Amino acid sequence: MFVMNHPILNIAQREIYRIGQRKSSRTLLIYIPLIVFVLLSLIYVKGTLRDVPVAVYDNDHSPLSRLIIRYLDASSYAKVAVYLNSEDDMKDFFLNNDNIHAIYYIPKGTEKGILKGESKKIIVYSNSSNIVFGNLVYKDASTIATTISVGILLKKFMLKGHSLEKAMDLALPIRTHTHPLFNPYYNYLYYLLPGLMTVLLQMLLFFAATRAINSEFTENTIIELTKIAGNKIRYILFGKALAYTLMGLTTVALIGVIFGVFGIPLNGNLYDLLFLFTYFIITTVFLALMLSAIVRDEILALDIAFFYNSPAFVFSGFTFPMFLMPFFDSIYSKVIPYTHFLYAFFKLYQMDAPLRYIRGEIISITIFLLIAISGSLIALKYQLKKRFN
Repeated sequence: MFVMNHPILNIAQREIYRIGQRKSSRTLLIYIPLIVFVLLSLIYVKGTLRDVPVAVYDNDHSPLSRLIIRYLDASSYAKVAVYLNSEDDMKDFFLNNDNIHAIYYIPKGTEKGILKGESKKIIVYSNSSNIVFGNLVYKDASTIATTISVGILLKKFMLKGHSLEKAMDLALPIRTHTHPLFNPYYNYLYYLLPGLMTVLLQMLLFFAATRAINSEFTENTIIELTKIAGNKIRYILFGKALAYTLMGLTTVALIGVIFGVFGIPLNGNLYDLLFLFTYFIITTVFLALMLSAIVRDEILALDIAFFYNSPAFVFSGFTFPMFLMPFFDSIYSKVIPYTHFLYAFFKLYQMDAPLRYIRGEIISITIFLLIAISGSLIALKYQLKKRFN
């Protein structure tokens, strides 16, 4: 049973004091999360893309072309901002108008051709240098074209004496009913922001804890530390781990505040999420302690920490599917604990999955934790033996 003067608690209290006294640690664990999380939230506060500015060149000047433009302007995704009057304008238009992301070109004779039973095309030039806008423009153009085409067919079939229901079946024999789950509004705030905050939590905590052991040697306080621990290496490690875990949970509390302030829905069980965060934080801290115990040079340890953690966001499968990555990239992604945490986090947070559905991810994180604890004990024992002998 722990008592208030137990060495682990004393070391944890001492480490929290050291964190408070060290400017770099305060910046990593307090100031950066507070400022960056709020700024990121404000960037994605609108959630979904709406009213993307587009241009229209109507070379048909017909009732049908005006109907197409009305549909386009009524779309929640697009807003007609500019009307062009010549094909020449389109060639250099994107270079001179950064705020316009697509041009809808309705060729001359579109309505006449359709009335004659011909197939006509509406040409859409999209600025796909940004794939988000490119995909959005394509989806919107397809929806509008399908809606108008079905409307034209409906009129034709109804003029032939078919009922509305029968005309609908003839005009659209195959219908698609999509049921997007977990993030049905394709909201960036609900998807991107939690991922960014959690990867920053991992990186900042790792960077801060990377100096926890080697700084004791650099500052010649290792003798004082071993005395407090009663010469027990496990007390040193678990005491420091407790301090950084508490700091990490404080950042998790800030993430919870961001969720509440910006209205991000939390579908999963709160206690399951707290367990996952705590387990992941402990694993991250012990990995950092292992590095700190192995590498005595603080700057070199931080460089290694940066090299190990900086690709976490890219290799986690968050921005690009892992199964499409080259073989060695997919292997590398699995030696980063954040990858396993992220999959588990989204299962709990968005899919409201019970804990049994993240059993595989928990096992993977556990392997990292066992390696980190064992490596920390061995490395610190070696460093102390080298220091005192």
